[in-house]
Amino acid sequence: MSKLTKKEEVYLRAFGQHVDRLIKKRGYKSAYDFWVNRAGDHISRAALNYILAGKKEAKLLTLRTLANLLDIDSKDLLDFRA
Repeated sequence: MSKLTKKEEVYLRAFGQHVDRLIKKRGYKSAYDFWVNRAGDHISRAALNYILAGKKEAKLLTLRTLANLLDIDSKDLLDFRA
């Protein structure tokens, strides 16, 4: 992946914060709690941490998996402002 622009970095961080809010909205105390109790068999801890920290772009199938694990539509996962 090529170097990200500042705008892209801001966007990825905002997405990570959005995912973290969705996790907590589902009643998990933390992203780690979500990973241990729901997502660990489906997504690696590293992948989840990179997404939450805004350090890596998520693959399309990873986004679908996250949406399914959170019991939301994929479109709701992407409904946020940067």
